[in-house]
This record gives sequence, C-alpha cells and structure tokens, in this order.
Amino acid sequence: MDWNKPITIDNKLFVTYMIGSMEAPADNDGGVAWRQYLTPLLNSRGIYAFNPTAEEIKKIGLPTEEFLSKLSELVDAQDYNEFLVQMGKIWKGHTYTKVENNQYEMVHILGDVNYVEYSNFLIWHHKDGDKPGGTIAELIIAWTRGIPVYLVTEMPITKLNKSLLFFLLDSGHSQGRVFKTFKGLLQFLDKKYKLEVRK
Repeated sequence: MDWNKPITIDNKLFVTYMIGSMEAPADNDGGVAWRQYLTPLLNSRGIYAFNPTAEEIKKIGLPTEEFLSKLSELVDAQDYNEFLVQMGKIWKGHTYTKVENNQYEMVHILGDVNYVEYSNFLIWHHKDGDKPGGTIAELIIAWTRGIPVYLVTEMPITKLNKSLLFFLLDSGHSQGRVFKTFKGLLQFLDKKYKLEVRK
C-alpha cells in the first residue's frame, strides 16, 4: 500500500460499496450525508468506497435528486422505454467511445451490479424510516456472490424484515454483521481485515 498516493480503485487494500436508501431516506438528503462522513474514514484505512451518490453523476450526468425527478417525469409520461434506458445506466453502467488525438478508446462506466461484484464487502446504513429500493437487490446480489454485508443501524433489529435479516446475516457465508454505530463498524473492520489507520 502506497500511502503517498490517494486511495483509488487501483491503489487500495480493499473495496466496499456503500448501500442504503437514496430515493426515500428518512433524512431526505438523497443518502448523501452518511456516505460523505464515512468515505474519508474508510480511505484512511486503505479502503476504496464506491459512493453511488457521487458515482451517479458520472453515469447519468445529474445529481441524485435531479435524476430521481427525471425518472418520475418519465414514469408519469409512461415513457417506459426511456425509463429503462436511464435505469439501465444505473444498474448495468454504460459504455461509450472516447476520441482523443484521433485515437479511439472504449470506456465502460460501472453500474451498481459491478459495484457489488467488485467489492470485498458491502456497508449498508439503514435509519428507521428509510425506504430501501435498490438496496434490497444489492443485498441479494451480495448474498448470491458470497460477499459479506455489514449493516449499521440504530433501529431495533426486530423491526427489520425477517427475509432481509436472513440475507444480511447469511451473506458472505454467514459473515454478515449488525452494528449500532459507525465506530463499532470501523473497530470491527480494523480487527477483521488487520487495518492500520493512516493519520
């Protein structure tokens, strides 16, 4: 690990994907705040974090709230073909041709499915009142791929849907865990993955 370089997908110890409500979070912030808080703490441990609130701008050219508004307009107009195109960019990513100095290069922007598959583990934050949408699909994909998911929630775990709790705890071949705080999660990650925190 070269700590003199910024943490990137090519210069990291581990990769995680931060999942959780973006369309209807209890905080009504598009799921931005907790991801912005946690990212530098993960980076200081050599963990590269896929942050969908930042990555969506690369995929679709719009901030999350504007994109959700556009999707609502497409659904209201029953323009399902364009809706599928736009949502496909989120889930499957998209490929385009980059031209520079008469040189052609195919560039693929990753989709949410790629983020899950390329991760060593997923971090899921869920507040009471969050309405998870795509989070459920990402949890199931991680479960089928044997990738552990770590949930941070202050909500009593008894309030979580039992099937979601199963897929969470059974993820990564029964390595899924529940934490009440980000501090507890980070302490767990430091111990499990033998991480050193860069000051």
